[in-house]
Formats: sequence, C-alpha cells, structure tokens
Amino acid sequence: MGSPTLLKNFVKKSFLTKLKIETIEAINKDLRELNKNNIFYIEDEKCNFDVEIGIDMLLDGEDGVINNFILWSGGSDFAFPVKDLLVRNKKVLLFTIARMAGPELMETGVRVFDVRKIRDFICWTREISILL
Repeated sequence: MGSPTLLKNFVKKSFLTKLKIETIEAINKDLRELNKNNIFYIEDEKCNFDVEIGIDMLLDGEDGVINNFILWSGGSDFAFPVKDLLVRNKKVLLFTIARMAGPELMETGVRVFDVRKIRDFICWTREISILL
C-alpha cells in the first residue's frame, strides 16, 4: 500500500510530496507492524522546565536562607510559586516584556521590570541596533 493518506496525519504535505513511494510504503509497513503490536500512538514527552524552576524556587524559599528571587520570564507557570513566595514575605522581581507576561503572573502583584526599558543600560550601542 503506497498511499500517503495515513502519513498526512503526521507529516507535512510539503515534505510528504518529496518522499519516494518506496519510502512511504516502508513507513506504512512499519506503522502496520506497530498497530499489530497494539501501539496506536506515541506520546511526545513534554519538557516541564518552567515547572521545575518553579519547584526549585519554592524549595529554596522554604529553607529560610534565600529571601530574594529574580525571575527572567513572564510565563504563567510561575504564578503559583511567585504568589507563594510573596505570601512568605520573600522579595520577587520579574524581568520580562511587561505586556507579554501571563495575566496570572501579573495578578500576583509582583514588581515587573520591562526588559525593553533596561536594554540601554545592559547593551552596547552597537548591540541595540542588532536587536531592533
């Protein structure tokens, strides 16, 4: 079976048109074999890096040694750890593009520094022209 119908669900059409019919047949054969072994889908493992950073912030805030946190992200995943740290009277500063920060994070009341406004202080003039 050389039909690319099944593969259209997984591969962009523009890429699929570049494949040889033999390649499509070989992939279809492998997919049938997976199905025979009751494998009908394969999950992509999602990286939870933001979640891991948030957990580390919470753990570091618990030990009483770290009282100040600087977060360089506007991701909504950080709303809970930031709220928790603020409740524990920890100081949290957020560096991000202010209007790009997640609404949940902005609702925490954390102090936000817009990185676009500080670039003049942290970049050489020639670097700024490259960024624009």
